[in-house]
Amino acid sequence: MFCGWQLANDFDELSRLCSGNLEINIKTGQCLFNGNANSKLTMPLVLNEWFISDLKENDIDLNDIESAELTVKLNMNEFGKKNGTPPEFHCASKLVSGGNTYTLIYQGEQVSNEINIT
Repeated sequence: MFCGWQLANDFDELSRLCSGNLEINIKTGQCLFNGNANSKLTMPLVLNEWFISDLKENDIDLNDIESAELTVKLNMNEFGKKNGTPPEFHCASKLVSGGNTYTLIYQGEQVSNEINIT
């Protein structure tokens, strides 16, 4: 979901950040960029709202989720420049609930992605 259409709302801020690591707490909507709080990005709040809504639709209590995290290694490259290299987003999500850990590593539609449940 992070790489979806709503990310367009954050392109200006992401271009300013240029490259680094985002850490998003999906349960709270809080976001860190390279270890520092970032409240300018809207995607963490979009993810949080979707997560809370999805839990309600599936009758799952938020307290049953120990953690829900998304880390994104991003490089905006030459975004916005004519014939520039497109941005890269390497995403890794982790959800822990009921003693189980669910992970997904997503690098794009053209790449082999990895899903694990332990």
